[in-house]
Order: sequence, then structure tokens, then C-alpha cells
Amino acid sequence: MINWLFLKRLGSVHIKPSMRRRLRFATLSMLNQILLIALAIAWIVHIALIGKYGAVYFEEENPVVLWAEIITLIIILSFSIYIFVLQVRRFGERRRDSSDSIDRRR
Repeated sequence: MINWLFLKRLGSVHIKPSMRRRLRFATLSMLNQILLIALAIAWIVHIALIGKYGAVYFEEENPVVLWAEIITLIIILSFSIYIFVLQVRRFGERRRDSSDSIDRRR
């Protein structure tokens, strides 16, 4: 059973912008990892079918379904590229508390 009062309070909680950014990045990264796992499972099934039957032939006769699959693939690919760019940018960022001028060896 869903506790509606809890969800209402959760929606009214003020989250700092820096924390919101971290949560957004973590959520997008998790979604990216889930899509990567799904791709790996699909690849394993594809390879297993090739191993069992020697070849696999896919033929989609319905053009609407074919284009829906192509568009979905393009969306997933675009999302993955977006996440990759975000991660590369994040690696290049400096933390607020880090500084090259501070000698931390003492």
C-alpha cells in the first residue's frame, strides 16, 4: 500500500541545486547501465541463436513496427552518447574543495 502522505511530503522537500544535479546524474547513469545490461542480454540471446541454428534472419514485414524499432534504437543511442558526454565533462570538473595551491602533505 502506498503511503500518500509520505509521497506528498517527499514532493515538498527542498533539495539543494547541487544535490539535485547529483541525483539527476546518478539517475541518468543508472538508466544508462540498465540499458547497457539489456543490450548485453540481447546480444547473448542473438549469439546463442546463431550458435544453435547457424544463422539468424530477421524480417519485419510491418513498416510501422520497423520504423518504431529504428527510432527507438536512435533514441537509445542518442541517450547513451549524451550520458557519455556528461561523464567526460564530469571527469574534467574540479571540486569546490580541491585546490592545487593547497599543500595537503602536512
